[in-house]
Amino acid sequence: MQCPVTKESLELVKDKATIQRYFTHINKQDIQLPELGFINTSQTIFYPVMKNIILLLPHYGWFLDEALAEKNKMTFDKERVFRYYNEIKYYKYEEKSIYEDSDKWVDYRPVSKGYLEASFSGARKYLNQGGEYYLDIASGPIGLKEYLSLSDGYNTRICIDISFNALLEAQRNFTSGKGLFICGDITNIPLKDNICDAVLSQHTLYHVPAGEQATAVEEMYRVTAPGGRIGIVYNWFFYSWMHNIFLFPVQLYRVLRHFAGKMYVRLFNKKPRLYYFVHPPGWFKRFSFYKTTKFYVWRSANKQFLSVWIHEWLGGKQLLNFIKKMETRHPEFMGKFGEYPIIVIDKTK
Repeated sequence: MQCPVTKESLELVKDKATIQRYFTHINKQDIQLPELGFINTSQTIFYPVMKNIILLLPHYGWFLDEALAEKNKMTFDKERVFRYYNEIKYYKYEEKSIYEDSDKWVDYRPVSKGYLEASFSGARKYLNQGGEYYLDIASGPIGLKEYLSLSDGYNTRICIDISFNALLEAQRNFTSGKGLFICGDITNIPLKDNICDAVLSQHTLYHVPAGEQATAVEEMYRVTAPGGRIGIVYNWFFYSWMHNIFLFPVQLYRVLRHFAGKMYVRLFNKKPRLYYFVHPPGWFKRFSFYKTTKFYVWRSANKQFLSVWIHEWLGGKQLLNFIKKMETRHPEFMGKFGEYPIIVIDKTK
């Protein structure tokens, strides 16, 4: 691990007297005094450990240098995401905790179940099949059984998320292996260079502020070990021709609602609303490692498509079987034609 602010190494501190001394230098008297934490080499920032979660998000750091604290405040859009995922509630699904809003994005009807479950485990085939460290960046609660098994074959699953509450749920859900749980930022990953054999980001990058998405991709590349792979499950939104053709009125409504929501949240910032911005496929050409980047399909059909077209009485399972066959035979075409691609990046040795 490394300090996300100064990029220095971190030293474990478990001496209560030392922690108390750091505590008296900060203006956070409402916080519980932890029993251990980490201090950076220059001893300018102390990061507490609470409930076995390492708080390496600058928001939670105890800044012993006020100038550093001022420079590391969250932007408006990033704070929206932070508030949203720290205030959201959870409910049980197949004995695991998942986000209460998951039914907005996932169709849990039996007619769609097989197709969706295949996509949930789909990232596995695009990553290395084993190694030392598997990084689940912006992991959330990892409440689906298919998500839990993605790190099989790795010695340690590192779960990093901006939400402390999501990591608490991830600890409860992930019981089948060794896990390391870190509260951190995808645009400033608190890990050393070249250590992860696989990095997976699912449905996260488009919730990162538009101007910081490139930084997030570069950070994932930085922490990946040579010979490792990165998988980024993205969303094409109105760049998806499949949905523009078959869901034109719905797509038009989604676009209008999206831009209206951007105006609303700026004017009435009361309830946290999730930030959302997608770049077109050509945007990824900006990276120096684009030559080792491939676009494959994670899942073609989104919730709206399934709700409109997939019904038992309309031959829904047969249509999904056809879509799945197309995804299997033409993964690169469907990765750009459908809604959800997985962008796979090889880090060459």
